[in-house]
Amino acid sequence: MIVAIIPAAGEGKRVGFTIPKQFFSIKDVPLIIYTLKTFENHPQVDEIIVATSSNYLNYLEKLVIQHRFKKVKKIILGGETRQASVWAGVRAAPYNTEIFLVHDAVRPFISANLITKIIEATLKYQAAIPAIPVRDTLTQVEGGWLKKNFPREGLYQVQTPQGIKAEILRFCLNQAEKENLLFPDESSLLLHFGYFVKMVEGSLLNFKITYPEDLILTQKLMEGKIISLLEGLKTDEDSLDK
Repeated sequence: MIVAIIPAAGEGKRVGFTIPKQFFSIKDVPLIIYTLKTFENHPQVDEIIVATSSNYLNYLEKLVIQHRFKKVKKIILGGETRQASVWAGVRAAPYNTEIFLVHDAVRPFISANLITKIIEATLKYQAAIPAIPVRDTLTQVEGGWLKKNFPREGLYQVQTPQGIKAEILRFCLNQAEKENLLFPDESSLLLHFGYFVKMVEGSLLNFKITYPEDLILTQKLMEGKIISLLEGLKTDEDSLDK
């Protein structure tokens, strides 16, 4: 069984809206619905668990019914951190879960093809994440002045969904809780406990909505032909692989 966990309890303060960014509507549809729809329609995903805040539990339940999602089996109370929300999702998942896919609620442009590649790599390597090469120069800034630049060769930006064999994620999250350790994502968690993580080529379109500019870009993409573009990625990515 493959279970997707969508942590959606964050407040998204950096965007500057009065509601969490995952519930911001574009074309009258909350962002999280676009995200959930891709996992709902993926043939290899068996179940979806969403962890959200207490203020949005009822609202999200209504949205799931409204959009007739059948794979969203549980909407649970998330934690104060992403890690806590993921851990809550893992504990709520069926015992026979083989693979967990952890995906940010505010990455609405995830393609079905990328989900498939993560699943295949996780089955083969136990853990896999999508990532894209860093394109710009990285620098350290202190007091508004450039302090030190870093070469970008070999550096990648990590994305989601992050695929992990169920027993590995359960073990690592349990250990992190015992040791009072907090990690920004699952790949950091796994690396800390000595597990290898396979990198799969991600997509520039699979960006995380973090700042107001991201919402403007998302809105423009939604108004265009983004769905057709995502569907076309399967052919384009496969041809690039060859």
